[in-house]
Amino acid sequence: MMTLWKRHETWLALGATAIACIVWQFRLRFPFDDTFISFRYAEHLASGHGLVWNIGGPHTEGYTNFLFVILLALTRFVTSDLLATARFMGLATTVVSGVVIYKIAEHLRDANTGLVAALIYFLAPLTWINALSGMETSLFVLLIVLSLLYFAREKLVVALCFVFFATITRPEGALLAAIMLLANGKRTYSSYWTKLKTALYAFVLPMVLFAAWKFWYFGSLLPNSFYLKVSESAKLLPGLQYVRLFAMSMLALVIASFGIRLWRARPVLVVAGLWSISLLVFYLFVTPLEGLYDRFLWPSFAVLCGTAAAGLHDLSERLHIRALPWAILLLQAILMLRSPRTVQSLAAHEEVWDASMDGIVTELRMLPHFDSLTLAYGDAGYVVYKSGIRHLDLFGLNDTRIANSRTRDERAAVVRSEHPDLLLLPVRDSGGHTTLVEDAYGVARDSSLLPVASFSVFPFKLALLLNLQSPWAHDCSNAIAARIKLSGGALLPPPAMDHSTE
Repeated sequence: MMTLWKRHETWLALGATAIACIVWQFRLRFPFDDTFISFRYAEHLASGHGLVWNIGGPHTEGYTNFLFVILLALTRFVTSDLLATARFMGLATTVVSGVVIYKIAEHLRDANTGLVAALIYFLAPLTWINALSGMETSLFVLLIVLSLLYFAREKLVVALCFVFFATITRPEGALLAAIMLLANGKRTYSSYWTKLKTALYAFVLPMVLFAAWKFWYFGSLLPNSFYLKVSESAKLLPGLQYVRLFAMSMLALVIASFGIRLWRARPVLVVAGLWSISLLVFYLFVTPLEGLYDRFLWPSFAVLCGTAAAGLHDLSERLHIRALPWAILLLQAILMLRSPRTVQSLAAHEEVWDASMDGIVTELRMLPHFDSLTLAYGDAGYVVYKSGIRHLDLFGLNDTRIANSRTRDERAAVVRSEHPDLLLLPVRDSGGHTTLVEDAYGVARDSSLLPVASFSVFPFKLALLLNLQSPWAHDCSNAIAARIKLSGGALLPPPAMDHSTE
């Protein structure tokens, strides 16, 4: 028996922790804008207002990461820096996930196979970029691989408990529960019935209770993003490009996975393979509004690390090439480093976006009657969270009525019914004219809305429109005009718009 300090997983954990400490200095480059949506819900929940987008507003499920929001709300009692908390959580779960991937591959073959699997995961830049994004991706990956580890150890109750927690972290986790039940290694009636009863108590019953609570609390079972990304897609396969780019960067792992001998001898291999396939197929039908970092498909990558390592082990034995797993490991690391998504993510520099938005946050908070104003704006992340302003989400992620509206006119009616005091909309200068890139479903054309200022931010210009019917229109207009005259401020003169859209 090897002593603890010699064990592979110990050295993996230490090495991954060292990487986490190194990449921490780059943390400001990668916070995903959508993570601030989760922060706003967590803040409101911790403050006793419930899961609401606007304080005093209706209960809204504008996120798809319930467990992550709950964890953030709990940490809010300890610290006010939710971004640092989310990234620390991401790095910690990434370190543990790599060790779990090692344990799965070791269980399938041997320690060297586990080492190859873990190194494939740890050497992928997007593994660490996702950990620093502030999103729930790394937590979801950990819950998925933990469920697979305990399934491999034939501890189905524990495995399905982890699948339940994965499902309330991201809804697609439910796919794994169904696959585990279908991939039954024992074919007798009694063993299958026992498995069904286990699933009932460990997964189905908790999910039924959770679904009942959601319907009572929100009035619906599905988050708003489902209606926006899945049910209303105009294309047949809106996520095809997104899945294709991911699959190309995973090509070496996919091919290596086909080297596995006797798939059915290890039910966990069947589950892992079907899980990866089902996740890729699912996202073919999803509009990838946030394609950066491959975060939706990263759980598939984590699982492929294990299946590929097992396949490489079997191939190396058949071909008598002991160095094959390490050669493919190096090849995959190079492919991941040069993949379009990695290049895009490394060039993103989210801190540039955030810094450019700080001027908007400052100007909004300086407006008179700030606590009573409602801002209609398509982006619901950094600006809304940092300013704390009452917000109407024009995209509908955080407004159930817009999310459930079927036509442009229905959405316009919702926007008008809210009587927003301000609209912040992207514009583009073209041919000497300034045109609206988005017009809030035509509401921006209303004669009651007047462009009063603009912001020059990264990567485009934003126009600030004032609703002249607002009870605070006069005070806001004077305050904005005064701020525009000050040099060095973020507010710029209003653009001369023709109110057309591109």
